Amino acid sequence: MGSGSSVPRCPSSCDKRDFSAILRLYDDLDANGDFEVESAEVQKIAEIHVANKIMIHNRDVRHVEVCKTLTVENAERRLNNEISAIKSACFTKIQDVTRRNHATVKREVTKYDAEADALRAEIRRLEIASPPEKQRVFVSAVSVDDRISFKEFFKYMRNRTENLRQLYPDYYGEAAA
Repeated sequence: MGSGSSVPRCPSSCDKRDFSAILRLYDDLDANGDFEVESAEVQKIAEIHVANKIMIHNRDVRHVEVCKTLTVENAERRLNNEISAIKSACFTKIQDVTRRNHATVKREVTKYDAEADALRAEIRRLEIASPPEKQRVFVSAVSVDDRISFKEFFKYMRNRTENLRQLYPDYYGEAAA
């Protein structure tokens, strides 16, 4: 594999077949051994990578929306508890607490809205990315100093063995999808 002098070894915590498929994909991507991706085969894994990023961003958007909802609900609950505790005090104090709480909630909701908007913008960017752009997104995820790194590639791929099964169904003895 490549021009390196050492052959990566399969960690004991990794399935040998998955590790072998990761090595195979890495060799396919770095066909001439210069640790630079030139293979057209990167397009298929880049498509999968971008689809995974979109799925993760969508999941993160849902998480952010839940956090926003919980923030509003928790703020309302805290407000009600605080109001109950100070009802015997003066009406002015209740108004002051209410104004502060709403300002805090507004700031937090604005922060979560901005985060969700940024994630949606990234999703839109990824959805319309050209194949070369998707390749750059993938390569940057598995590179160090703009050079594909087996260590980073392995860390990325070891949790995406289903993607390996999509790329090499015959290797895993599965019918092509």
